[in-house]
Formats: sequence, structure tokens, C-alpha cells
Amino acid sequence: MLKKGIIFVFIVTIMTLLSVLGLLYFKPYEHQNIASDYVQNRVNIVIEDIALKSDYSIIDNDKIYIPVEIIKKYLNSDIVLDKADNRLYLEIRNPVFKLETEKLDNMIRDGIKLNFLTVNIDDKQYLNIRGLEKIFDIDVNYIKETNTLIIDRIKKTIKLGEIKSNAYLRPKKSSFSFVMDKLHTGDKVVVFEECGKWYKVRTQKGYIGYVLNKVIDVKTEEVDINRKINNVRRNVKVNGKINLVWDYVYKYSKDLSKENKIEGLNVISPTWFSINSNGYIINNGDFDYVNQAHKKGYKVWALIDNQFNRDLTRQFLKSKQMQENLIKQLAVYSSIYDLDGINIDFENVYYEDKDKLTEFVRRLTDTLKQQNIIISMDMTVPSTNPNWSKFYDRKKLGKILDYCIVMTYDEHWATSPKSGSVASIRWVMKGIENSLKYIPKEKLIMGLPFYTRQWEEYKDSRGKIKVKSKVLTMKDVERIIKENNLEVIWLEDVGQYYTEYFKEGKKYRIWIEDDKSIELKAKLIYRYNLAGIASWRKGFEKESIWAVLNNIVEANNKDISLSIVKFNGLN
Repeated sequence: MLKKGIIFVFIVTIMTLLSVLGLLYFKPYEHQNIASDYVQNRVNIVIEDIALKSDYSIIDNDKIYIPVEIIKKYLNSDIVLDKADNRLYLEIRNPVFKLETEKLDNMIRDGIKLNFLTVNIDDKQYLNIRGLEKIFDIDVNYIKETNTLIIDRIKKTIKLGEIKSNAYLRPKKSSFSFVMDKLHTGDKVVVFEECGKWYKVRTQKGYIGYVLNKVIDVKTEEVDINRKINNVRRNVKVNGKINLVWDYVYKYSKDLSKENKIEGLNVISPTWFSINSNGYIINNGDFDYVNQAHKKGYKVWALIDNQFNRDLTRQFLKSKQMQENLIKQLAVYSSIYDLDGINIDFENVYYEDKDKLTEFVRRLTDTLKQQNIIISMDMTVPSTNPNWSKFYDRKKLGKILDYCIVMTYDEHWATSPKSGSVASIRWVMKGIENSLKYIPKEKLIMGLPFYTRQWEEYKDSRGKIKVKSKVLTMKDVERIIKENNLEVIWLEDVGQYYTEYFKEGKKYRIWIEDDKSIELKAKLIYRYNLAGIASWRKGFEKESIWAVLNNIVEANNKDISLSIVKFNGLN
């Protein structure tokens, strides 16, 4: 008997020692090292009562990246991943999330198609889940203390427990298993199931294990579920003149948190959406981009284009189903990304589709106005070209839309047979005046170019002068002038500086856009009392341009308008 007692004491001592060692050294969700720029941001994943010990999420500022394979396995098995395009497709047949109004909810009741960009990290596809929680019907909570991301499916009820007296959390239903963590009186836990004399629980640190049921009080609580993504917008209008810049996004948006606020800029328009023939809008939206833009005081009017493809546009305008899909998707994306506006950029459309386009814009505007967001549309200056200009029914569109943005640039376009300015002052004025015949001045926004073109002129084999061009940013022009030691002259009637040079038997000509030419054009918003200016595109400008535009949009209307009644001989 004595020998058995000694053995029992020895076993208890060893188990206690192991428990203490476990408490001191055990790390519940240890990860393997990975070679990645994000290695320092890797985070443990817990999905309800499952600790994913071999997988991790990545938190980068306000972005939470989850492996797509984990989303498909645990959250939504219907997703389709296009690895080549870094894109996740999701068709939701019975959406449980809510939009801003009941009418919008009814619109998507029969289903919605959505897609989101993924990123490739260490040859694995990840989705930024931030902003998409209600799309996937989940709650997400990051526990900094244990570097753990907890994901819970949204439920009507939840079992909660309160620890009655100090206890141990163990990985198995046995008092002989080692101790994962020590729980104290009053600690709260989530309870998942009862297993004999044990409860399976998750602690506030995100640890999952078992606690004796005698040390815990359990109760079921009703959860106040809010599946509404967003609310009807407030304060979406810009006070004073609009100063918009288009931000060209090929696929992934820039990190605005790393940029200084641009004084005077009040609207930014990322080029995020395009129509497609597969029933999905191509979506390059970014929740964090909008969040950062709003912190800087910018409104966000996301742009949707028609890929400037007239045949695709004709197919789209013929199909009520395609249009309905687009309108539903834009309504959902506007909610997800908390957009203040949508900017429609449909160019190169068959003249015969003019009425269909106008009707589509009306339907889209009627729907998105339920969210109280601003709708604008880009238009060329009026001309006789049927498929580039005449397909815009400016008079009707001017009544439907909040704003019409007239692209008063590309006077001489990329494939122009003749060299010339992108936006000479007289041509810009004529474009505005002709547009005002159809569009109310308080709805007209004037487009400005932050770019110019370098024209290369040469003679072909027959001695005929041929022309080709390439786009230059303002910094490109400064570099060319410096490298070639060029002189510039001011062209009074054009409202721009000009330079030219010869190289290898070819003549190069540049009509320059700079502070002076942009200021001259921008002041026209007071001459014609327009709603504001819109500039193509962010990144093409010199930094000094923003001070020029800020001085104009913030100027006293009366003072500046009086100063330009006559300028450069223009009446």
C-alpha cells in the first residue's frame, strides 16, 4: 500500500509540474515561420470554436487578410477564385445583409453577384475581409494581447459563461491534461457545448479549451443583430466650388494614408468599376481607400466606365438583365465602400444607342438616389462626331444628373493627324459655351488636363509629314526642357507656353500645361459661374498645381470674376 501511495504522489507531482510548465510555456496557436513582407503582421485565426493552427491571417493597418481557402472551407463554399486575375467571385442567392432602404433590399432579394480583389502572399490567395463582414455574415474581432483574430458567424442567440471561482482551461476533457490558461472569478467565456462534466469554451483571449462545468454559470442571451451595411448618406454635397481629381487605378488602389492631404481638393474619383459581358461589374474597390479619403476630408465618387467599347456597350444597353445586374451591384458596392458618389464615364457609344443610354442613366440614378449619393457623368465637348459626342443627350442628362463633367481637353487627341494643344484657352471656352446650351451652369463641371502630349513630326518616303504623340506628365516636360536646354515662349492666343526641338532628323513640339495655363483655364469657372473643376489625372501634376487650384476654388467669386471679364484679349 505504501508503495502504491508513493507512486500516486509521484504521478500527481509530475502532472502538476507539467501543468505549471504548460501554463508557463504553452503557446496555443504557434505558427510556422514564413518568408513574406507581411511576416511581422501574421495573426492567429480562430473561427468560433476552431483554432486554425497551421493557417494565419495578416493585419496591415486597417486591412485584415484571410486566406481564401479558409473562407471557402468555413464561411462560404460558393466562392470561385480566379488565381490568374487575383479575383474572388461570389454569387449570393439569398442575401441576408441589408442595404439602406427596404426598397433596395427587395431589389437584391432574388440574388446578387459580387467580386472582390484578392492578393497573392507567399503563393497563397488572401481576401481583405474589412468592410465585407456583413456580406459574409460574420463578426470579426482582433485580440491584441494574444495576436488572435476571432471570426464568429452571426447568430440570434449565444451562450455565455461566467467563471464562479478560479479554474484552469485545458485542451482535453481531463484534469490530467496540461493547463492552457488560468481563469479567474468573474471572467467571461463563450460556451459552445457541454461534454459530461466539462464545457467547451472560448476565453476572451481567444483560447479554446475545456472547463469543469461546476465552476461556470451559463446563460443564453439574445443577440441584437444588425445586418445593415450602411445608412442613407448625409452631407454628401460639397460646399462651394467642386475641386475633383480622377485617381487612375489599374487594379490595386494606392495607400492614401501615406500621402499628405491636398489642400483645396474636396472630391477624389478612383477608377474602380467597369462593365463586363459576364454579368459582373469588374470591381477594384478598396474599403480602406475610402476610409483614408474621408479622414482627409475628401468625398469619394467612384468611377464606372464602359471600357470605351461601343460593341460591349451596345450589348449591355440591349439587355435589361445586364443593366439590372449592374445597378444592383453598384448599389451594394456603394454601401460596402461608403461611397459619396458615382461618376459615369461612358465613351465611344453608337449614336443609335443614345436613347437607351439616357434611359439607363435615369434608372441608375433613380436607384442610387435612395442612398442619397451624388451621380455625375463625363461628357465630351459638343461636336458633330456621332459616336464620340452626339450620343450624349445633354439636355435630358442635364436634368437627370447632379453634375455633368465636360472633358474640355483632348482638343488634339492621341491619334490626331495634326500636332497641337491638348486644351487651348479659346477651344476650352467654346466647349463650355456650347455645353451651356444644354446643361445648367450650376451642374456643369469643367475638365482640366494635368497632362500634355509630345508630338513627333517626320517625313515619310513620299515627303509627307507624319505625326505621332505620347502623353507627358508635367514633370516629364520639365525634364525634357532641362535635358535639351530648351527655350519656351508664351502663346497668348493659346494660353500656354510652347517649345520645340529637333533630334535625329525629327521635330518635337510641346504645348505645355503648367501653373499658368491651368490657372488661366480654372478661372473660367467664375467667368461662366460653373459648379467647379475636375482634373485628369492624379499623379500627372506638379505639386505647385494644388496651390493654384486651391487659391481659385477658395477665392471670393465676385473678386475673381471681375478680374477675368477681359484677359489676354478674350471677351
